[in-house]
Amino acid sequence: MNIKNLFSVSVVLLTILSVSLLGCERIDQMIPSDTTPPMETTLKIGVIQPLHSYTTFSQGAETARVQINENGGVLGMAVEFITRNNQPIASEPPTPEASIGAAKELIEMENVFALLGPVRSTMALEVGPIAQQAQRLMLPGSSGSNVPESGDYIFLITVPNPFQGKVMASFAMNPDELNAKTAATVYEEGDNYSIDLVQAFEAAFKGIGGQIVHSGSYAAGDTTFTTLLTEIQSATPNVIFCPGHQPEVPRLINEAKQLGIKATFLGGSAWDDRERFLGVLSDSTMLDGSYYPTNFSVATQDVSVQEFVNGYMALYDSPPDGVAASGYDAMRLLARAIETAGSLDPVAVRNAFAEVKDYKGATTISHYDANRHPVKSLAIQVIQNGQVQHYKVVEP
Repeated sequence: MNIKNLFSVSVVLLTILSVSLLGCERIDQMIPSDTTPPMETTLKIGVIQPLHSYTTFSQGAETARVQINENGGVLGMAVEFITRNNQPIASEPPTPEASIGAAKELIEMENVFALLGPVRSTMALEVGPIAQQAQRLMLPGSSGSNVPESGDYIFLITVPNPFQGKVMASFAMNPDELNAKTAATVYEEGDNYSIDLVQAFEAAFKGIGGQIVHSGSYAAGDTTFTTLLTEIQSATPNVIFCPGHQPEVPRLINEAKQLGIKATFLGGSAWDDRERFLGVLSDSTMLDGSYYPTNFSVATQDVSVQEFVNGYMALYDSPPDGVAASGYDAMRLLARAIETAGSLDPVAVRNAFAEVKDYKGATTISHYDANRHPVKSLAIQVIQNGQVQHYKVVEP
């Protein structure tokens, strides 16, 4: 082959090679690069926690978070809490505005996967529709029977009010317990939790032959209750069912005893904000002889309960209460549902949560009913010598 022909062949080969390389480049440009973001290294969970009340809820949740992360996290992700306060004024209850603002900020700005809280039913009713619309699981610390009605992403964790009311009514009338025939009821105006629980108690008490001789209310922030208590005193009930919050309820009981009212006081799970409830009066023995229900007893010797108690004590150097147990179980149940679903698909996780069976944590949940209420046992506590003591367990 002469030089001229060799040069021509070389030009052709170079041209073919250039076209081939250009083609490859164009093909590379046509194939999209992998834009899938790397797997999240943290699982962000929003916590709506009053700064000045029921603070053991987030402490219980934190106990669970620490334990979960120590054991590898959830689907390999470390759990991170982002907390917002919904109680801007220490001397007043949480507000709807702060609760709604907290939920929107956690979902829209922080993009949390789920919400733990709010604690009080009135606030949970405000947040529920927001969580539902955003397809975020909401696990409140409240027991209001109507809280899950906002939608199928809302599940109660603590013992629901209908069961609390039924148990306390039966306890009051039991001849081997208080043997009560008559009862007065007291609720906090505008508070969904205490109104709902009083209605449940009244229905159960009347249903087994008891008589409600008086029903009255007080307002949040009240410090004296003379008119209400004078009316109750005239009605001479055997028991007074007053399931509201601190600081009003301890003050009401104290004033009742100063007036000479001998009826036994009964409460609800809100009383288990134990440290604050017992700290309202300078002499908490004024609350002696009062009973209330809770979904948790520190006296339970179950291994899973003691794991919770030991973990909580290690972090906070004090025994947990029922509010803490709800926070702990909320985080544990959420982690279990995500692991069962095997992904962060919200529908799959919600469905896994609904199918919870035989859960054992701080408390035991048999299953969830059609109302997304947990079916679980309840413990009755008694106040003696100014301290809470375990009294008995009632199975569902």
